[in-house]
Amino acid sequence: MNSTLTGNRLNSIIVTHESDVDGIFSASIALMRYPQSKLVFSSYGRENFLRISDLIYREVVSTHGNGLVIFTDLGLNDDSISSISDTFSFLISNSWSVLWIDHHPWSESALNLFDKNKALQLVLDKGGNKCASELIYEHLLYGNSRASQLASIAHTSDYLLKDQEIPPLPELIVYYRTLPNFYPKLTLLSKRVSDGVLWDTDMQADYNVYVTLRNDAKSNSLKMVRIQELSGGLKMAVVPVSPFIQTSLFSEEIFQKTIADVAFFFNKEAKVSIRRNNPLIECNKIANELIEGGGHEYAAGAKMKSDPGQIDEVLKELVMATELWLKKRK
Repeated sequence: MNSTLTGNRLNSIIVTHESDVDGIFSASIALMRYPQSKLVFSSYGRENFLRISDLIYREVVSTHGNGLVIFTDLGLNDDSISSISDTFSFLISNSWSVLWIDHHPWSESALNLFDKNKALQLVLDKGGNKCASELIYEHLLYGNSRASQLASIAHTSDYLLKDQEIPPLPELIVYYRTLPNFYPKLTLLSKRVSDGVLWDTDMQADYNVYVTLRNDAKSNSLKMVRIQELSGGLKMAVVPVSPFIQTSLFSEEIFQKTIADVAFFFNKEAKVSIRRNNPLIECNKIANELIEGGGHEYAAGAKMKSDPGQIDEVLKELVMATELWLKKRK
């Protein structure tokens, strides 16, 4: 490990993905190493990275001395390079360093940012076999039994495996993101997990409220599923969803009912989640044909130009993006 990263620091910020177990558990494992850290939750895209940069600026100028920013479970798309590059320059000029730990595909342009200064360190799994929590565990707390177990649970959740039973944390995180006080909720959840608490009575009470909202949302979505045939005999499903639906879990139900090869879940904010039911599908490559696309082969996200209220327009845009990917694949 880089000597500049050893030991606890008075000043530290953890920036993590807000949407899933891997993001929360990554932060929790990092908190075990740096318990005094300020937590920042975010998603992908240029606008989110601009917001992250603003939060980092304010935190750094309000503190004294050097520090460390840990980014985890967040890929860096080309449209965000400029803003992050400026943030890196600001951090370095204030004697702060950066540790970025991720498992998403990165472009050469994004990778090149980390060749310019020793204060910038990137830990990236290019094989696609490890989640971010596993990388955080290996890099910061290798040998710690609690961190190892948290990394194992995150792997099960991120890769939708059935190798162990885990609490319904993915859906609880989805619910918390719908609440006006979601930041304190996610912060408390991350801290509880870092202490080894995976479920308690407060979480159960929140989950009981969520289940009713989720079931109503799923019922409405199932009524509006659209199916479209694609080139090469493939089939896609397009599904409008509410914020109460955890798309990775819901996709299993959609695939059972439709036998589609790929499914697109879109919300009122024009955000799209892409999931596959066919190993030939490359979700991240399809996402790249949309706005701010990124992710993995098995799961990816992006934004649409279409009005989410016009499902015919949505269907047309998503079909076009998928057909463009199919042509490039040939």
